[in-house]
Amino acid sequence: MDDEKTRAPIDRRRFLTVLGVSGAGAAALSGCSTGRVEKLIPYLVQSEDQVPGVATFYASTCAECSAGCGLHVRTREGRAVKLEGNPEHPVNRGKLCSRGQAALQGLYNPDRVKAPMARNAAGGFDEITWDDAIGRLAARLGAAGGKVAVISGAGRGTFSDLLADFTGTLGGKVVRYDPLDYEPERAANRAVFGRDELPALDFAKAEYVLTFGADFLDTWISPTEHARGYAASHGFHDGRKSKHVFFGSRVPLTGLNADEWYVVAPGSEAAVALAVAGVLAARGQGGGNLAGALASFTPEAAAKESGVPAEVIRRVAEEFAAASPSLAVAGGVSARHRGAVELCAAASLLNHLAGNVGRTVLFGADLQSGDSYAALRELEAALDGGQVSVLLVHDANPLYALPAASGFAARIRKVGFRVATSPYFDETAAQCDLLLPHHHGLERWDDLRPRAGVYSLMQPVMEPVFKSMHTGDVLLKVAQKMGGAMAKFSAPSYEQHLKARWAELAKERGEAEAESFWRSALQRGGLFVEPPAAPEVALA
Repeated sequence: MDDEKTRAPIDRRRFLTVLGVSGAGAAALSGCSTGRVEKLIPYLVQSEDQVPGVATFYASTCAECSAGCGLHVRTREGRAVKLEGNPEHPVNRGKLCSRGQAALQGLYNPDRVKAPMARNAAGGFDEITWDDAIGRLAARLGAAGGKVAVISGAGRGTFSDLLADFTGTLGGKVVRYDPLDYEPERAANRAVFGRDELPALDFAKAEYVLTFGADFLDTWISPTEHARGYAASHGFHDGRKSKHVFFGSRVPLTGLNADEWYVVAPGSEAAVALAVAGVLAARGQGGGNLAGALASFTPEAAAKESGVPAEVIRRVAEEFAAASPSLAVAGGVSARHRGAVELCAAASLLNHLAGNVGRTVLFGADLQSGDSYAALRELEAALDGGQVSVLLVHDANPLYALPAASGFAARIRKVGFRVATSPYFDETAAQCDLLLPHHHGLERWDDLRPRAGVYSLMQPVMEPVFKSMHTGDVLLKVAQKMGGAMAKFSAPSYEQHLKARWAELAKERGEAEAESFWRSALQRGGLFVEPPAAPEVALA
């Protein structure tokens, strides 16, 4: 435990500086004068949009995870003070998880990188100007000869499109990296249904939920959406409620909320899932030759492997078979082992046998996910082979997320010039040569396309707390400085680039007035249209 006497407390002056009250404002509150008044003027001469004592609300999008929930941001005197869910947003319908609520902590975090920084000869970092930082990056990219790579954790949207186009024009490649990616789930769906995608899950319609380790109420895919649907079905309505049974080797939030929770030996969840599937197939559910294929997966065999009594597995299987529609889910952090794909495939097979596909399991939702781990391995091989001269890491911290045994820390040191856009001095940023702090999600223009039919907008609800810059603006300024083929990135700012893309979207939708279309989307928090109907899916 840290010695409290050695900690650097946030004194009153530093706290006021973070909140934007510095210079003469801080001096007035601390009883002394410095003669600096430039920071106090914006609070004495308010903009027309700011009325002292009256809150202003903005619609935006949460950037704390890849789910893309909608936000309503409450501001007072030009500062964001409270976040809530946007009731019109189809993902979260007005709800917001604790992680989304805590976004304000990141916004006002005094440990954010406050300005661009460059590594000095002594190995430390010096603060530099944005013009200097952009010039250095442009020079390095110009000399890289196409040996450019990007690791990005940004969600799908206009910025990711710009980043991919920018990097491709340079001759490089972007790897979309998410440490909590869902590759086992996607691989299982490829094997069972022949579809390389994540389906949307309708917990609200499920009469019976069977979970194999997936912590869908806390971290898995879209926890706020799942929790909202789960509350609708698992709450007591009209004399009935759904039942939830959880099999897992640990007790996550989802297990604590289950009606029944059974401890299984780590890695044995697939045996239980296949035993349940075997019971359903023996009843004639699902059709085909599955009964013969699953005959060897019995509750008795699963009991020996998992430690769960055979009579419990058989009873749960009978209950699951009798409920309609139901839902089986598997995956997440607890399924990150060698049998992960087998486990997720067993859950997919269960949903097929129970007739849940097209009812509670909806393919065609186009949920976003990162690239496969194979793409990251290809990048690691390029780093080893000296094929990367400039590496840009955006919205990701692979040195923290990847295991030490991966050797990524040694590989990244082989790159001649490393750039990070993290707003924090994290493990990866500490190994870089140039730090270009990105705006916080509440400080920037942006958008996200988390799924089919959802175009979520982000807008700055306040002035940036520190001297950060949108990475989209950095890319545009670098492109303009480099010229040549990069001159096609001619937008004067990322805001204008974003508006131009939304004008194209308005045209695609047959909207006559692009500006009114933009204004309407900004007020609602985005454009929300009916997603395409779920396609018919059969076993591969």
